[in-house]
Amino acid sequence: MNTEQNKAVVRRFFTAFEEQDYGALQDILSPELRAYVHGDAEPAGRDELIEVIRGWNTAFSNTRFTVEDQVAEGDLVACRVTMTAVHSGGEFQGIAPAGLPVSSQSLTLERVVDGRITERRVVTNWAEVLQQLTPAAAGTSAAR
Repeated sequence: MNTEQNKAVVRRFFTAFEEQDYGALQDILSPELRAYVHGDAEPAGRDELIEVIRGWNTAFSNTRFTVEDQVAEGDLVACRVTMTAVHSGGEFQGIAPAGLPVSSQSLTLERVVDGRITERRVVTNWAEVLQQLTPAAAGTSAAR
């Protein structure tokens, strides 16, 4: 596959995540996937990552990804992505849903082999996301 095709695979991943299309995620993510996400020391496998995505989609609605920049070389695709969502479903990281919107930027690096993502690395400022979910607590601590 060429770099444009690899970039399209990564964009399909983000679309499948948004649309909660777990069958498409099964197809896009290699069975041998190693996903290094959000500071976890050990990589997640395909099924584990799909369960994390399912958990996110349970807690958040209207998740959207905007690929701001995307660069590819060989089998690697790098993206700068803006994510938006609304915490309207279940509890997330011990925080009850209050209908608050969140937004964050991430840097991702995917390795695409034979049309499937075999490796995924994500860097996101989760402290910023959690702060957006608890603005009253953030305001209280700032006032002290």
